[in-house]
Amino acid sequence: MVREALVKLGKDLPVMVNGVSQQGYPNVRDMLADPARPFCDLVQTHPEDMAVMLFSSGTTGPPKGVQLSHRAFTSNLTFFTHPKIFPYHPSKEGEAQEVVTGLLPYYHIYGLYVVTLLSMYQGAKVVSFPSFDPFSFVRVVREQKVGIVHMVPPILNFLTMSDKVTSADLVSVRGAMCAAAPVPSSTAKLFKEKAPNPVIFQEGFGMTETLGSHMTPLDDERLGYCGKVVPNVMAKVINAEGEALPEGERGELCIKSPSLMTGYYKNPTVTAQTLDAEGWLHTGDVAIHTDGFFSIVDRLKELIKVKGFQVSPSELEDVLLEHTAVADVAVIGIPDDRAGELPRAYIVRSSSSCSEEDIHGFLKERVAEFKQLKGGVRFVDALPKNQTGKVLKRELQELAAKEG
Repeated sequence: MVREALVKLGKDLPVMVNGVSQQGYPNVRDMLADPARPFCDLVQTHPEDMAVMLFSSGTTGPPKGVQLSHRAFTSNLTFFTHPKIFPYHPSKEGEAQEVVTGLLPYYHIYGLYVVTLLSMYQGAKVVSFPSFDPFSFVRVVREQKVGIVHMVPPILNFLTMSDKVTSADLVSVRGAMCAAAPVPSSTAKLFKEKAPNPVIFQEGFGMTETLGSHMTPLDDERLGYCGKVVPNVMAKVINAEGEALPEGERGELCIKSPSLMTGYYKNPTVTAQTLDAEGWLHTGDVAIHTDGFFSIVDRLKELIKVKGFQVSPSELEDVLLEHTAVADVAVIGIPDDRAGELPRAYIVRSSSSCSEEDIHGFLKERVAEFKQLKGGVRFVDALPKNQTGKVLKRELQELAAKEG
């Protein structure tokens, strides 16, 4: 049937099968079992040659082609598999295999690198899903005896909060990794309590441009932080003048390591804005570090300027999520002739009785005057998000421009 389909399509491509072929096509199983056949052909490459080009998520601007070299991947694989960082996979030989979930899209750095390449490097089995179906996901975790669950915050929230997920479903889980967006520490704690056996909960940080740079150490779990820098990675938090800040102060996170991108494809201007002359990559993320642990608290480009004051969207979002009728929320800044910008909240409510007046009254005694939602409140059925759970605030900005 495959050969007939190729003929109909006008394609003359080699066909391999997973088993015995009556037509004599090569059997993949035989090929893999043949000790005389190398697993792959030896290809000579320079460490700085481009291995992969992925595109940034575009949550704060147009997608850009990120050029990643062979050195970036090979170096980061050794950093991340340090025994105190990522020793999930106990055996590379015999029948025993670690089992991990492969739900994240493979064109995203989390799915391609953290889920796939790290698992292959350590001999783990990745169970792939075509899409997220809650009940199929839970069934697979239970039946395949998944040891490590890779998640983004929406999946963590489902596994923790849904009464359809029981402790028995999580009996095999030993480790959970959640990244791609900030993780509420309260939700992570509830997940650990729901699992019947001890679970190490790891948060990480990385970008397409940096690969993995931070991870919760296995012997020093601290919920609410994206971990410490992994071996051979340097990080600093800087102010607007480029000066390194001490612990506890907010500033832009910068990273330096052998795993950085070589640049944005055919975009030297933006490359120079991101990679400085000393080799530091400016992430655009606002961070705080304490005792070696880093926490991402905002995005530079998402900070709202109200009459010269900087308003953190994530701070307002955290406060609003304490309201019992707020199921999800995103805050953006909208232009204002007098103030420069004003905060506006887009809210998914769990109760239709919740009104804009309720929200304003809730915030009034909780945040400063310049942080009030003077740009208004909009109730929506759902927030626009990409497949890793990040809110696409650019789309909210476009919606706000149409609303006026």
